[in-house]
Amino acid sequence: MSYHPEQDRVRLCLRTDQQRSDWWLTRRITIRLLEGWLGKLEQVPLPTVDAEWMPRNPQRLLDQEHALSLEFDAVSIDPSAPQAGAGGLLVSTINLTVSPTESRLALISGTNKAALSLTRKESHAFMEALAQRARQADWLKACRLPDWLGNLVG
Repeated sequence: MSYHPEQDRVRLCLRTDQQRSDWWLTRRITIRLLEGWLGKLEQVPLPTVDAEWMPRNPQRLLDQEHALSLEFDAVSIDPSAPQAGAGGLLVSTINLTVSPTESRLALISGTNKAALSLTRKESHAFMEALAQRARQADWLKACRLPDWLGNLVG
């Protein structure tokens, strides 16, 4: 994931063993995704763990969940990110589903679609990376995101 000032877009590079595809996220799509994803994570509870020894805190703090998710695998910015090339797909719609254990994203560009399935922990890492790129682009001034999102240093 990288921000490209000449495009004023975030490029998300998806790779498998067989192929690679670039997806471009605009400011509007990025902010709507971050706000919506954060809201859904706040609404969907973590899965219950039936362990008597584990303390139960009925009031979960999302900032604490976020920090704990990134404690060992924090997001870091790669200064050697590849330069923007020709091509790529401009995302027009993102469908997001959040459950207690995962987030599913469907990126849509015309007839093209990419599906991502992320654990709760990976969801926080993805959101953090996206928020870091949005802060780098100076896109977050007009939206209502918590200060802790996109400010962790890897």
